Amino acid sequence: QLVRFNMRSLVSRRWIHSVRTHPPMPNRSPAVLVCQPLLFNRPGAYRDILEAAGFEVRFPRNGGCVLTEAQLESELDGVLATIASTEPYTISILKRAANLRVISRTGVGYDSIDVGAATGQGIAVACTPGTNHEAVAEHTFALLLAVAKCIVSGHREVSQGGFRRKPTWSLRGKTMGLVGLGRIGRAVARRAAAFDMRVIAYDPFLSAPPEDMRDVELTTLEDLLARSDVISLHAGVTENTHRLIRRETLAKMKQGVVLLNTARGSLVNETDLLESLQSEKVAAAGLDVFECEPPAGSPLLGLANVVLSPHLAGIDEQAFLDSATMAAETIVELFQGRWPVERIVNMAQLPQPWKWSHE
Repeated sequence: QLVRFNMRSLVSRRWIHSVRTHPPMPNRSPAVLVCQPLLFNRPGAYRDILEAAGFEVRFPRNGGCVLTEAQLESELDGVLATIASTEPYTISILKRAANLRVISRTGVGYDSIDVGAATGQGIAVACTPGTNHEAVAEHTFALLLAVAKCIVSGHREVSQGGFRRKPTWSLRGKTMGLVGLGRIGRAVARRAAAFDMRVIAYDPFLSAPPEDMRDVELTTLEDLLARSDVISLHAGVTENTHRLIRRETLAKMKQGVVLLNTARGSLVNETDLLESLQSEKVAAAGLDVFECEPPAGSPLLGLANVVLSPHLAGIDEQAFLDSATMAAETIVELFQGRWPVERIVNMAQLPQPWKWSHE
């Protein structure tokens, strides 16, 4: 199944007022470690919000890049909350992080966090829903257009002194299959409709299309694979979706399909995708995420029918600022005794009443 929050099933009234706050130790401000590398030493609303609430804002010594497990562990002493990127919050890290109370992720993906282990330690895990779906949808279409209209190869041709022309691939009239029809999937569907594409979707969480998606046909995964000219992935990673795109599912796709992935790299078995790209079963792929990031040494890097970007779909300027601001607001709200229910990933599983300090 795809990962999606159903907050109605998680929220109960007894949770809304169950946060207990404890003041920080005298003469010592509670510390927030800003692990998101794109925020390294940067001012902004997120920092103003934290400092106005009395937090000390820290940045890692190895800032500017995603922290390794060892680097993260070395920074967590005395830290009560983090603004997280994709650094690994493993069970080992979380057991050693004696003071950590909140992991506030910029973005909606949290597969680098062992949520079960965090819950066991009483740590609230949060994300920032609704801040970057439009950015991801725009980037998805940027990759599709780059692939369909040969933008990268055309640029290379002209810049190297050539001027060969050939027909490109049209989008109008084609069928786009969306694996996942959450916020991002719906934003992609709206753009696909603007390009006069038919849209079908697979989403086991939905029995009918949302009100604003009445032109989208819900179908099975098997049917989507067989009918789609373009397949775009917008699912989370679970046991059922890990390497969802593999030899067996690739074989069920149309000859000459285009594959787009702006969701999670582990949705795709890259070795199997490579074979399909080389045989042109998959005509082209647009990939923003990879099984291993950065994808150093990946054979996908040398293929002419692949367009790549460095996991930046969700971080256009506005989306990134909104996400950072919401991540900071979540920390402050929890510290002040409020409970931002729509942002807490493990709310229903946390021991109650949840409290800011261990005391």
